[in-house]
Amino acid sequence: MLYRKRLVAAALGAALAIGLPSYGLATDLPDPSEFKKAVTLDGCRIIPFADLRARCVEADNGLQAQDACAAPACQASAGVDENRRRQRAWSNCAARRAATLRAFTETFARFELLKMQLRQDTEPNRTYKTAMTILAGRVLDGQPGRGRALQEAETALAACAAQI
Repeated sequence: MLYRKRLVAAALGAALAIGLPSYGLATDLPDPSEFKKAVTLDGCRIIPFADLRARCVEADNGLQAQDACAAPACQASAGVDENRRRQRAWSNCAARRAATLRAFTETFARFELLKMQLRQDTEPNRTYKTAMTILAGRVLDGQPGRGRALQEAETALAACAAQI
């Protein structure tokens, strides 16, 4: 529960700092069908906001390639040139993992801002609220794993720096 409170506070702070859309007018609201569809999907595709979804998908594509998170760990026996190549791969991995994590954090921040705008109990507000509740739970469930994956990439990157 404490993790959720911290995430909400961080997400709202980030949203205000980077000027995320407020969705103050009905014409600014995302299409409710995107929210309905997102509930049935997984990974980056659960993000109902097209801009954040595209950013997440782009960062996630090729994440498990040899020039990213599937790179072998740096080791003294690999030599300096090979370790530099591996270091670039782990740097790529860490940057992609951070971008994916940011996309989900910003999604959660937008949910919080959107909830404030959808106070009336009308349709399509109920559609948004229902979908956001489901999606927010899934986003929150995945955040610790995404955070660990980023931390592991950063650890591998730091280990590479020690080998060069």
